[in-house]
Amino acid sequence: MERHSINLVMDQRQKYLGEQLGSKVILVPLKEAVSEEFLKETVETAESIFLPTPVNKLEKIHGEFEKLKLSLRKGQTVFGGKIPEELMNWLEERGISCCDLMEEEEVAAANAKVTAEATICEILQRSPYSIEGQKFVITGYGRCARELAIRLGALGGKVTILARRSEVRKQAKKEGFCAVDFAYAPEEAYGARTFINTVPALVLGEPVFAEMHRDTLVIDLASVPGGCDLKAAEKHQIPVVKAQGLPGIYTTKTSAAILAAAIRSKTVSQENGKKEKSWIFQIVI
Repeated sequence: MERHSINLVMDQRQKYLGEQLGSKVILVPLKEAVSEEFLKETVETAESIFLPTPVNKLEKIHGEFEKLKLSLRKGQTVFGGKIPEELMNWLEERGISCCDLMEEEEVAAANAKVTAEATICEILQRSPYSIEGQKFVITGYGRCARELAIRLGALGGKVTILARRSEVRKQAKKEGFCAVDFAYAPEEAYGARTFINTVPALVLGEPVFAEMHRDTLVIDLASVPGGCDLKAAEKHQIPVVKAQGLPGIYTTKTSAAILAAAIRSKTVSQENGKKEKSWIFQIVI
């Protein structure tokens, strides 16, 4: 039997991932009900299943994904980005290997760069202001926040970092940015044209939104549920853009290449010495 893999396609990045892995592509429209015959012929016999990044995109097709989950078997490998802990535990309990690509150092570093570029695209599309000379506030100073700060600064933006740990603030200041504790968030919100959150915890609440101008743009890059009090934002009429998975919208071929390289590095030992042709089944949403 020919070896094959399943690729759940939720965006252009995932489509290009299938192409870059160099395998034959079979398009399967998941908008229609998944048949039992399909599950037996493809999912149950697959060696690998490629979930989208972030994996929570599958919430859009919850019912059909549950069917796919029940067809997984011991010995298979599931790849994905930002895999929820609950799903990871579920897979491990059933003897199914799990690889969160966003936990790989090289992937995380490269993904931070393309996410920063994509975020700037969002800013330019949604904000009525230019970048040069305008104030930007970024919460956190992890990989993505740092890459974004560097790019905004290079374009003439005035960047302030909100961070709890003093050593992180020192690093940001050393690299040329203003940096303050979250206690000063309401003060920093006044006059900011764009607020970008990268912290996966509630850090932007009522006091912060109350100080924002009506035309302030808030972009939440953090994993679900994000870091913004949406009720407070609505109360003060501040738009919040939930922007997870931006590399799946912008920089799609580059982002796919990043994931493909990581998958190859993980599977090369399994493929050495095997002559069977590998297949990828693209499941189109």
